[in-house]
Amino acid sequence: MTCDQAQSRLSAAFDGELPAAEAERAAAHATGCQRCTAFSTQLPTLRRALRYEVVEHVPDVAPAVLATIADQRRGRPWHAWRSTRALPLHSANAGWRSAPVAAAFVAAVVAGALFVGVNPRQPVTVTAATLPERVVAAQTRLRTLSATVTVVERGWHPRVPLRRYSGQLRYGAPESLALDLRDATNYPGGRWVPNDVTVVADGDRSWSRGPVPCPSSPQPACAPARPRLDALQGREPFAEAAPVPLDLVLPVRSFTLAANPPLLGSRRIDGRAAVGVRTTVAQVQPLLDGLRQVGNWRQLYPADPVELWLDDAALVPLALRVRPAADADRDWWAARHGYRDAAGSTILAVDLRHVAVNEPLGAGAFPPTPDGAEARDAGFEAAAGSAGIARPRWVPQSMRPHRAGVVTGGGTDIAVATYSDGRAWIKVRATREWSGRRLFGDLGPLVREVTLAGAGTAYVAEGGRRVALHAAAVDVEVTGSLPAGVLRRVAGSLGVSGRPVPDNWAQAATATVRQARLAVPRLLLPTDLDGFGRPAIRSRHGAVSMAYTGAGARGFLLSQVRGPRLSPPLEPDVRGVRVRGVAGRYTPLPGELEWVEADCVIGLRSQTLSLAELLVIAESLAPA
Repeated sequence: MTCDQAQSRLSAAFDGELPAAEAERAAAHATGCQRCTAFSTQLPTLRRALRYEVVEHVPDVAPAVLATIADQRRGRPWHAWRSTRALPLHSANAGWRSAPVAAAFVAAVVAGALFVGVNPRQPVTVTAATLPERVVAAQTRLRTLSATVTVVERGWHPRVPLRRYSGQLRYGAPESLALDLRDATNYPGGRWVPNDVTVVADGDRSWSRGPVPCPSSPQPACAPARPRLDALQGREPFAEAAPVPLDLVLPVRSFTLAANPPLLGSRRIDGRAAVGVRTTVAQVQPLLDGLRQVGNWRQLYPADPVELWLDDAALVPLALRVRPAADADRDWWAARHGYRDAAGSTILAVDLRHVAVNEPLGAGAFPPTPDGAEARDAGFEAAAGSAGIARPRWVPQSMRPHRAGVVTGGGTDIAVATYSDGRAWIKVRATREWSGRRLFGDLGPLVREVTLAGAGTAYVAEGGRRVALHAAAVDVEVTGSLPAGVLRRVAGSLGVSGRPVPDNWAQAATATVRQARLAVPRLLLPTDLDGFGRPAIRSRHGAVSMAYTGAGARGFLLSQVRGPRLSPPLEPDVRGVRVRGVAGRYTPLPGELEWVEADCVIGLRSQTLSLAELLVIAESLAPA
């Protein structure tokens, strides 16, 4: 079986459209194939989409949505609004047979508005306004963490409605971690493979053990009985290809760029003072990915609401609850995956107990690679000092040099130097051998150009979490867990003079708002939008694209191009939606909302925001 054949079968199996025997053959191929294993692991992200039927009539719920948001911001509850106000539907929308259906849609949009953070000008409590900053700042105070972990997962498979896990989490700053979970589920027969998982990272080595990833629908036939053991040596510090799940111990990515979170209040958990917030699966995706990095787990809808409780002092997670979102869009998604999630039920519960912060870890906290494991060499070799690259003249005062060295292989030698303070880290990567027609570090085509004081031109991506410089004799990338302004200051202190990228590079079409208005004179931008960084803008051939990055996995792409009408849809599943007073459409597979306004085709696309949230963003658009 070729890789293309295996990946086609793995995709079909994930959607429940492949016989068990074929799914088992594809899973067996993936067991010994690193490329297909990576493909299988990424399937949940690739499949975060919904299916919809085409509808003949579209509701104009914008007035109701905006009125309800205002009431919510003033503290008036949704049920009070619903009981005293009729739903304003356009007379042409007779296809919506009942007001409760449209009312549920309005409720979903209102929830989306609160999560997106539209209209943040209203007063918020000091605790809510400062919690994201507190989480980011807490990194430097975290040296060690140990805790027992319990997990309850519901709805993974019709024959296994509930699974229970227990285990241990141990962490040593800045990048040593061990997670061990034992599956205590009583499975219905002997063919089922327990989802026992272990993840260990310590210095330049890491290893993991768990079942071969396999969709739940063809279980148990598709999961080989023997767990897969992956081992790595020569691991680059803070490697993206072999990430240490640091958000498990402190959810920094889930709160960097975050809007003021709706608070649940405070209480005590296992004797510790805790503060709770309401968020979504998409926002805490880095934390969830760390928990589910190895093994077979159920999928979660990106807009599913999450209750997250953090230790009020150390800000480490203490409890997490995921419940299914209550709207028709989520029901379609669940049907595609074969899930039967009861409204209001808890489909994932994670608890950390016996938490010890900054206390000595016992011997053997990070077990060595098991005997017999064949470790793959990732090519990193330690070297003294800054590994031959310019040392930053400035890093935060508390930061100290961590690991440094050179990554070889792949045709390009890359020097690496890292700095850390507790869980906080900064990494500088540089090469003098870059020949790609794009910025070093693979920032992608959508970046934002900035000017660094005394260091020329730089480019930032992912809301500022990555900074790249292209200079005459060196190409550099700066990444880290600290705020964007800190990373830019580190990049500006390297003694490298950045210059604009060549015209034939992928990022050559990077534009400012003023330049984008030359292509689209009536350019629209979101207003009163909190929880997202400044956009990366690209203007090419009369089309403007703007990428907005938010907390966790949240983000969206706003595209605008002059034109009188939408092109015919390429996907069979399209839903009619009324947007900003005009008829538009929503295509679930790419997660794209489109409409025509003032002779301009406008699109909002996201794999992690719901249709409700996209509609709220659309309503906030105003001329630049």
